Amino acid sequence: MKYSTSKEIEKEVKSRVREGWHYVRKRKHGRLVSPTGGFVTVPCTPSDRRALRNFRRNLERVLHGQTKRHAG
Repeated sequence: MKYSTSKEIEKEVKSRVREGWHYVRKRKHGRLVSPTGGFVTVPCTPSDRRALRNFRRNLERVLHGQTKRHAG
């Protein structure tokens, strides 16, 4: 399965999926769901040069429980 056109983001998502995270395909973006229930939005076709940095920052927030869980 292809997660993102960015090689770095693709590699990071594959690594997390092997660790037990789940990938859910949504309309425009994917969602990487942690075993604890937090999630990170995966940019499928990132055009922003900061996309990888922002993605990794969001992953760290989920890993350390610093994000609010969204309802729905």
